[in-house]
Amino acid sequence: MIAENIAELKMRIAEAAERVQRNSNDIRIVAAAKGQGREKIDEALSAGISIIGHNYLQEAVYEMPLAGNSEVEFHMIGNLQKNKAGKAVELFHVIETVDNATLAGTLSRRAEAIGRIIGVMIQVNLAREPQKSGIEPEKIQELAEEIRSLPAVCLQGLMTIPPFFDDPVRARPYFAGLRELRDKLIMQGVLTREMKELSMGMTGDLEVAVEEGATLVRIGTGLFGSRS
Repeated sequence: MIAENIAELKMRIAEAAERVQRNSNDIRIVAAAKGQGREKIDEALSAGISIIGHNYLQEAVYEMPLAGNSEVEFHMIGNLQKNKAGKAVELFHVIETVDNATLAGTLSRRAEAIGRIIGVMIQVNLAREPQKSGIEPEKIQELAEEIRSLPAVCLQGLMTIPPFFDDPVRARPYFAGLRELRDKLIMQGVLTREMKELSMGMTGDLEVAVEEGATLVRIGTGLFGSRS
C-alpha cells in the first residue's frame, strides 16, 4: 500500500516538474510521520523513503531508534520549544521550523557541545497568520545573518505553511512568494546558492508547490493513508 502510494506521489511530482521544465530528482519527499506509528514508518523506509519528518519530539524519541539506517534523514517539521533543543540536536539532522534567533542560538550551543552541526531552515509566515509559527518576511534578513554567524548550525533554506484552501491553486501566491524571497536573499548575498531548499507543499497542493519551486514536499496522508 505505502509503496504504491509513493509511486503515485513520484508520478505526481514528475508530471508537475515536467510542466515547468524542472528535474524531478531535485524534489524530495519528507514523510510526515505524525501519528502513523513504527510499522508504517518502517514500511515507508523499506519502500525507499529517505527523509522522515516528525511534528513532536516525544513521538520522534519513540519512533527513531527503530530505523537504524545511516542514510535516513530525520527532520523536525513541527514547532520546537527552546527547552527541548538539546534532545532535538541529538535526534534530528534538520530543524525546519526555526523562526527566531534565540532558538537558533540554543540549537547551535547544544549541537556544539556534542560535536555536531545541525541543519536548520527558517520558517516564514507569509500569510501572517497569528495562530501559526514563522517569522515575518521583512525580518528574515536579520535572522538569516544571525544564523549564519553561529558555529554549529548550517542554514539550508526556507520553509512555509500556507493557509488551508479547498482549491490548492489559491496557495500558489504563497509558494511563489517563498521562492521569490529565497531568490532575492541569494541575489543580495544573505543566502548562498547552497542554501536553496524550499520546504513547502503537502498532499493536497504538492503539484502547485513543485511548479513554484519546492525542493522538499511534506507528505503525510498521501503517503501513509489516514492516521490511526
